[in-house]
Amino acid sequence: MDVHQNTHPKFTYQKNHCYQFEIRQTNLESDLKEANLSLDVTENLKVSDFEFRFIPKDDQITCKQIKAFIEKHEWLGKMPHRPTHRFIATYKGVLAGVIVMATPNAFSNLLGAKNRDKEKLISRGACISWSPKNLASSLIMFSICWMVKHTEYRFFSAYSDTEARELGTIYQACNFIYLGQNSGARYEYLDPKRADKGWFSDRNFRKTTSFKKYAEGLNIFWQKDWSYRDKIFWDKIPDHVQKRLKAAAKEHQKNCQRRPVPRKHKYVYIQGKSKKETKRLHQTFRDLNPKLVDLPYPKSRGPNFCGRSKDRILEQQLTGRPDSWWPSKEVSKKFYTIKEVSSMYGIGQWLLYSHIKSDPSFPHINVGLKKRYMIELHEFDSWLRSRNKSRISVGHDLPEANDLMEVGR
Repeated sequence: MDVHQNTHPKFTYQKNHCYQFEIRQTNLESDLKEANLSLDVTENLKVSDFEFRFIPKDDQITCKQIKAFIEKHEWLGKMPHRPTHRFIATYKGVLAGVIVMATPNAFSNLLGAKNRDKEKLISRGACISWSPKNLASSLIMFSICWMVKHTEYRFFSAYSDTEARELGTIYQACNFIYLGQNSGARYEYLDPKRADKGWFSDRNFRKTTSFKKYAEGLNIFWQKDWSYRDKIFWDKIPDHVQKRLKAAAKEHQKNCQRRPVPRKHKYVYIQGKSKKETKRLHQTFRDLNPKLVDLPYPKSRGPNFCGRSKDRILEQQLTGRPDSWWPSKEVSKKFYTIKEVSSMYGIGQWLLYSHIKSDPSFPHINVGLKKRYMIELHEFDSWLRSRNKSRISVGHDLPEANDLMEVGR
């Protein structure tokens, strides 16, 4: 079975607006019909026309509605792994917006080790297609204010997925602090035997449910005291059983197709119960994270991985510039860092580093006491052309370097 046959449109998305907006456009007609509303009415709606509420987890009816709403309107199309708090916006009883907060996969030290447990992740969020454009930001701020008032959580992290062409425009509108584009898993995996389940992160191999399946496949009876919910008590599992289970997990991962994932933008919002507490927390953030203070918001949606076999871009042979990332012809400096070259050429940093380590012909120099790798672009282009010619000569039927480097004609 070709694992690409069932690829969701979001993984080949290449328009200039984010995928979430594409969903709004696609759902508009059906959303209006289901709500029994006309476009004329919705165009005059204001945020003050909506009611915001926190939904406790024991409200099972509304929680099911939230789940269905996320599956239809949110780009990932599924609930997070560990949801804890849910918030909604309604218009005359019609569900129009949802925010789901969850436990972070890994707590950060942005406010110091003593405040690690005061972080909450804004994991999912979506608004219905006919809602006013500022409903999302208003619902986010309502959710944060409610959390600060009723819980001990004080900082709220959020991610914008570059794979969905997201910048974090809503977080910028809410005055979140931008933390850069260095977050998220480096790879996603696809099980060829279960391609309909889609791509998933490497956390899937470590889930309790996954280890239970590995145990079943190995005819190992899973004891009740080996786990509780999402936590596995490895100290209660015999060593020989542990080895077999972990070997099965590695084998499963090895047999899955792997693709690189673009790094995500990360944001955080810090708020205390009082102005004094808020000021103190912000000062703590500045003291502990001087390099993250006043980072400019991203404004460009960046290179479009999805339109050109993004799932293979970091694993391809280096034979020419991908056509969406060229640096300007007016090169402003002679040497560039690995990160800069990666961004300009659309080539993964790890692939550049691997060639530096393994290929003596790769053009680079070491600069400074820390031996920082730098690349001279003209030499790098020459190196790409030479690799291209050598691969053509051995019958790989690749295009000429000049064709690869044609400027979007």
